[in-house]
Amino acid sequence: MPEQIRVLLVDDSVVVLHGLKTILDEDKNIVVVGTASTHDEAIAAVREHRPDVVLLDVQVGSASGIDLCETLRHRSPKTSICFLTAYEDRALLRAAIRAGAQGYLLKSCSGVEVARSLAIVAEGKAVVDPTLITQVMTWIRDGAQGSRRQSIEDCSKSEFEVLSRIAAGKSNKEIAQELHATPARIASRIQAIYKRLKISRRSEATSCFVRWRERLPRSMPNGTALIESPITRHLVDIG
Repeated sequence: MPEQIRVLLVDDSVVVLHGLKTILDEDKNIVVVGTASTHDEAIAAVREHRPDVVLLDVQVGSASGIDLCETLRHRSPKTSICFLTAYEDRALLRAAIRAGAQGYLLKSCSGVEVARSLAIVAEGKAVVDPTLITQVMTWIRDGAQGSRRQSIEDCSKSEFEVLSRIAAGKSNKEIAQELHATPARIASRIQAIYKRLKISRRSEATSCFVRWRERLPRSMPNGTALIESPITRHLVDIG
């Protein structure tokens, strides 16, 4: 790890960026090499500054911070990603981890905790906000126990398309027409969904989908609609 941790701050709020920079500037082990408030600015800043850590939100304007994380990890593998967000939703946490993030913090944490976490992430280790540890442990435990039901977040895009329409009360024929597929193909996808979620009836599929959707925040930062969130960008509006 370098003598000072080079950090890039990414958030669409100028107030948040200023506040974070002010706090981190007080730590002699950290140097803020730049700030960015959009997806494109973040990519350009990483290319220019090659930071050790990028600290960003799960939503940057109208862009997905999760997608940005994947892009940055691909373009700058040596740069670690740490999320700092107001959302403690389990689906977002999982998506961030899958995207390659090494840290996930809530904006309710103190400046000291942010600085300490950046140091941990810069060393190649992982850190999760203490209030989210239970969610992480549950995810790991459920994944280790094959008999447990898989999460809806594990469904593929095509399965999502079918599942959302089942929840809307549509028949296999109606779903097939909307997705330009044969009824047999839709039936096959439904069986795959049943197997994945360890269920056997349409009513159970609907219940799973509705419960999952209710757990998600109704909007992302800056009023971004639910359907535009990183987890639900493939979600079909069921009214």
